[in-house]
Amino acid sequence: MKKFLVLLLATTLVSGLLAGCGGNDPIIDDGPPPASETGTETPVADVTTPEPEPPAPEDTKSNVARDTFLVGYAANMNGDFIWGFGNNAYDLSIKELLHGGNTYSAPYAVTPGGEFVINPMIVKSETIETDADGNKTYTFEIQSDLKWSDGSGITAEDYVLNVLWSASPAWAEAGAVSANGYGLLGYNEYRTGESDVFAGVKLINEHTFSLTIDAEELPYFYEVTYVSPLPMCKATYVPSIAIVSSDAGAGFDGDISADCERIASTSGGERYAPTVVSGPYTFVSFDNQIVTLQKNPYFKGDINGKLPYFEYIVQQTVPEETDVDMLLAGDIDLLPAEIQGEKIERAKAGDNPPPSSYLRNGCGVMRMVCNWGPTADANVRWAIACLVDRTQLLDQVLGGYGGLVDAEIGAAQWMYQLKERELRAALTPIALNIDKANEYLDASEWIYEADGSTPFDVSKVTADGSYLRHNAAGEALIINHAAASAPVGEVLEIEFLKNTPLAGIKYNFDSPDFDLILSEWYEGITLPDDERTYSTFSMGTGFTAAYDPYWEWHTDWIEPYYNSGGLSDPLLDELMVAMRQVDGADKAKFVDIWFDFQVRWNELLPAIPLYSNEYFNLYNTTVKSVDTTPFLDWYEIICDIEKF
Repeated sequence: MKKFLVLLLATTLVSGLLAGCGGNDPIIDDGPPPASETGTETPVADVTTPEPEPPAPEDTKSNVARDTFLVGYAANMNGDFIWGFGNNAYDLSIKELLHGGNTYSAPYAVTPGGEFVINPMIVKSETIETDADGNKTYTFEIQSDLKWSDGSGITAEDYVLNVLWSASPAWAEAGAVSANGYGLLGYNEYRTGESDVFAGVKLINEHTFSLTIDAEELPYFYEVTYVSPLPMCKATYVPSIAIVSSDAGAGFDGDISADCERIASTSGGERYAPTVVSGPYTFVSFDNQIVTLQKNPYFKGDINGKLPYFEYIVQQTVPEETDVDMLLAGDIDLLPAEIQGEKIERAKAGDNPPPSSYLRNGCGVMRMVCNWGPTADANVRWAIACLVDRTQLLDQVLGGYGGLVDAEIGAAQWMYQLKERELRAALTPIALNIDKANEYLDASEWIYEADGSTPFDVSKVTADGSYLRHNAAGEALIINHAAASAPVGEVLEIEFLKNTPLAGIKYNFDSPDFDLILSEWYEGITLPDDERTYSTFSMGTGFTAAYDPYWEWHTDWIEPYYNSGGLSDPLLDELMVAMRQVDGADKAKFVDIWFDFQVRWNELLPAIPLYSNEYFNLYNTTVKSVDTTPFLDWYEIICDIEKF
C-alpha cells in the first residue's frame, strides 16, 4: 500500500504514532441526514430475530483457539466500563461492545461514511413534530423484541431512564460527568435540581417514548444526536424507584442518590464489572490489564442484522516494544490504529495480510493548560510551538504515513478536504524558529533575569540552560511536560531539551502512568494551584461523526472532562455557538464558520497540533474484514470481522 499524500498544511510527509488517547468528538463525511418533515411519521421495518437459546457451557481453553478474538493495545485501560467517568481509547472499545455505543443500541446509528441514520433493529417507527413555539419532538416506537443480556425485555422505560439518570444532579454529585439530555426542553431546570421533572422527556407506553428539543437549541447541525440515547437497565440501576411521566414531563418517584452512589462507588460493582448490557458482548472479567468479553446471546444484530462471529473477545495490554512480534507470532490477532511507520513496514513485510488503513479523524496534539501556569499566556504557547521541529515526528515516528497540520484538524474531515487550500493560506504556520519564539516570549511577562528587574538578554542564552527567563516576581520560566506515548515523547524531549534553553525556558519531561496523565489533564482544573504539576501533555485526539468543539473549548464548559484546559475566548465562543446553530442541510454555511473557528483557534493555539496521519490495522493471517473507517473503529464493526 502506498504511503498516502495528505493535502495537509505542510508538504512534508511522515509516518504516524500516538494513537488516539483521549476523547474528543469526530466529524461527519456527508453531514447528518436532513430532518424529517414536520408532523410526518417514518415507519421502519419490523425486524425481529428468533428467541436465542443461552449458550451451552464450553471448554474455554479450546474455545480460545477456535473463536476468540485477541486484541492488543500498548497502553493500560482505566477499568471504568460504564459511561460517565471519561475514558481513554482502550476503555472506550469495551464500553461500546458492552453498551452498544452509537452503532448498536441507540435509535440512530453511524454509517461507515459518518452519516447518522435510523437503526431499524432498534426503531419500529419515528415521528417528528414541531409545536407553535418551535420545540421539536421526536417520538420513537422501539421494536418489541429487544432484550438485555439476561433475557429480559428492553423497553421504552430503559431509554427514558438513561436521559433522566445521566442528567440528574444526583449522578453529578456521585462524581459522574454526562451531557446526555443537553438540548432537550427543561434540561437546565432538571440538571440543576430546580425541577424534579424533565419537561422534554416523556414515557408514553411500554415501547414508545418521546424527546423534545428546546426551540432555543435549534437549528443544530447534528440535531439527531440530541435524541439518540442508549438504553439503561432499570432493574440494575434503580430497581426500587419508579419513573413517572405526564404531560409536564418525566421524572423519578423518589430519590435516586443512593443508587447513583452505589453504581459510581461500589468496589467491583457495575462501574467496573457491568452485569446486564445491551451490546453485542457481555462482561466476563478484567484482571492484570486483560479484559474478557463473551458474546451476548440476546443481541439482535448490527444495523444490517448481522451477529458477531466471535464467542469471546480478549483485549489486553501488550508491551510496545514487542507488540508486532506478538502479532507475527500469532499471540494476538489485531493491533488496531497503528501509526508507527517502522511497525507498519514490519507487518507488511511478514506473511500477514496487507494492513487495512484509513485517514485519521483526529490528530496527534500537545495539549496546553490555558488557565494556569506559564501556558495561560498565548505568547508562551506560541513560543513553545516554535521550539519543536515537528518533521522529526513525521520522519522518526510516522515514517511517511502522515502530514503536518496547524489547527484542530483531522485528515478525514470533509470540511478540511473542502477548504484545505484556503485554510493553508489563512493560518499562521507552526515551524521551528528560535528567534520567533524569543519574540513571543518578549511579549509575555517572562522578560527578566533572576532579579525580576534586569531585562532578559537573548545574547546570553547557553545550550546548557543555565540562563533562564523570569517574571517580575523572580520566578523562572519552567514547563513540566507529561508524555503519554513513549515514541512521540522521546522525539519531543530531544527537540525541547535542545531548543528551549535557547529561549530561556527550562523544560522538564516526565512519562507517568497513562491513568495519571488523564487524571491530571481532565481533573487538574479542580486542584489548587500548588497541587498541579504539568502545563503541557503530548496526547492524541479523535473526533466523532459529530464534530462539535463547543464541549471542549467553550467558556461555559470549563470543568473536568470538557474544557479541561480552561480556554476562554469570547470570539471563539461566538464561533462555536454559530457553528452549532447551522441547519444540518446547510453544509456550506457550516464549513465557512468552521473555517473561521480554525483560524481563531490557530491564533490562540490552546494545543500544538503535531500531525494528522493514516491509521493502520495490523492483523494476522487468520483474520479478515477489518474494514474500519475514519468514523467506525474495529469494535463498531465487530459483526463484520471473522477468522478463517
